[in-house]
Amino acid sequence: MDVRRKTRTLAAYLGWALIVLVLTGGAASFASAAQPLSQDDITLLLIGGASEQKMVALVEQRGVDFQLTPQLVEKFRKQGATSALIDAIVKSNRQRAAQSSSQPVQSSPPRPGDSSGVSPQIPGLNTGPQGSPVPSAPAASSPTPSNGSSSEIPPTTIRPAAGKAAQPTPTAELKDPSPGRIQQIIQAFAAKEQQFKEARDNYTYHQINKVETLDADGNVDGTWEQDWDILFNDQGKRIEHVTYAPVPTLTRLMVTEQDLDAFRSIQPFVLTTSQLPDYDIQYLGHVRVDYITAYVFSVRPKEIKKGQQYFKGQVWVDDRDLQIVKAQGRNVPELKTKHGENLFPHFTTWRQQIDGKYWFPTYTMADDNLYFDQGPVHIREIVRYTDYKQFRSSSRILAVAPDSAQPKTEPAPKPKK
Repeated sequence: MDVRRKTRTLAAYLGWALIVLVLTGGAASFASAAQPLSQDDITLLLIGGASEQKMVALVEQRGVDFQLTPQLVEKFRKQGATSALIDAIVKSNRQRAAQSSSQPVQSSPPRPGDSSGVSPQIPGLNTGPQGSPVPSAPAASSPTPSNGSSSEIPPTTIRPAAGKAAQPTPTAELKDPSPGRIQQIIQAFAAKEQQFKEARDNYTYHQINKVETLDADGNVDGTWEQDWDILFNDQGKRIEHVTYAPVPTLTRLMVTEQDLDAFRSIQPFVLTTSQLPDYDIQYLGHVRVDYITAYVFSVRPKEIKKGQQYFKGQVWVDDRDLQIVKAQGRNVPELKTKHGENLFPHFTTWRQQIDGKYWFPTYTMADDNLYFDQGPVHIREIVRYTDYKQFRSSSRILAVAPDSAQPKTEPAPKPKK
């Protein structure tokens, strides 16, 4: 939980006055003459503990004067914003855009700091859970040993796609596509994701999974770790071979089968054409991420089916390759039964172009507090995907004698901590 200092400025005083009006039920009469809500208004309402119902009503009555961006979504969620409040702000943005499109275009340039119109550049888009800078895609070619420090991220960035020179970031704002074009983009990137999923199923790779719990001072007080080789057996069947699994030292939680499934399929999130009917996908903006520009979409399951796990969050889609290059969100639903609780942290997964054609997941990080009934647990997860190699799954290749005659070497055991 963030502890925020009280601000003794006139703006803050007016903000707290707004909170008092909301909490005391006087918002309805005040809203008719008031201006649209600003980002600071939303923050003050969240800090002041206004109820979801009253905040949503206030947004619907007054609207907002800013464009919602992925960065703001993350900021408001950390401050306690619910999905209903985020949805109300998105709806307000759409209504404002519709009103603007029905009016004559003004020839005067926008004022500095004006948040209306198209989505602005987000210089702090790639930030970690505590607001610290995080690179967009750690390199897969030089992984950190799994027994090394998991809190350090290699200082690398998303690389330009093959054949694309790194271009300097332009100063002009990126344009938002039309509603019709947005739907075309969704269909196109889902089709590309379908192709990528089929291609990745023919690759072998190494996956390092690490979970840590941290005490109140940020010191690691428990660890779980497993390394996997994703391979094919002699019959061409995909298998998962555990190469490293030291004795866990976690005492305040345990890694469940649902967590393992998340490492396999939810965190390296792929949104294919066949999955589109399961999700509600909304356009959020057009932004720059290092050397590329990307469309950002909100992704939420339309229906939670029993026994199924889903992704809920945002994805960044490269606007030229039309492939997901970054995903940020969490597993849903969280599982709470009489037998226990199974909660999942917010995570971010970065991808990198490995073969000059597809963007492969290379790094996942989560740093979050899980609020169990018995108290919060600070958890950190690191997942690395390395050593991607294409597997030629044909009978002719499998039948070649030298391949089957090669001696199989087991990886050297890693030192125990």
